[in-house]
Amino acid sequence: KKLLIFIPSIEDGGVEKNLFLITNNLIKKNLDVSLITANKEKKKFFNKKLNFISASNNYWSSKNRFFKTIFCFYLLLKFYLKNKNFLILSFQANIYAIFFSFILGLKIITRSNTAPGGWSSNILKRLIFKISFKYPVKIIVNSFDFKKQLDTEFNIKSICIYNPFNK
Repeated sequence: KKLLIFIPSIEDGGVEKNLFLITNNLIKKNLDVSLITANKEKKKFFNKKLNFISASNNYWSSKNRFFKTIFCFYLLLKFYLKNKNFLILSFQANIYAIFFSFILGLKIITRSNTAPGGWSSNILKRLIFKISFKYPVKIIVNSFDFKKQLDTEFNIKSICIYNPFNK
């Protein structure tokens, strides 16, 4: 089975450092991994064996996250039409990716790296997250405190996997 990593906007923070480490490690284990992003210029940070899916130029790199996400859904749809059987690992835009995978009948694992207090501040958002978080096969978090908050507030069973260390 193929693994597709979905991260519309690769920036310069901790999430991205983990993305590089995890993706390159999966490639070293000879897994069939593809990655969709709008940031073509970040390809140099990945193993050459990665199926890196992005625009043919850097046009989308300067756009905001919303437009990058829309563009990446276009790339995801193209990927889906060629490869029907794959698992999505969402590093970003989780709600959109969950919705998209639900419509296409794909399995998804999401990785959340921020506490729910910041993104579930109003009733509508809270309801959307509560419904959406029932669909992924797994929800990965990077601390036990965050796991406890997420599991309690959204009645789910997330899994804690600490961020990898760069040796």
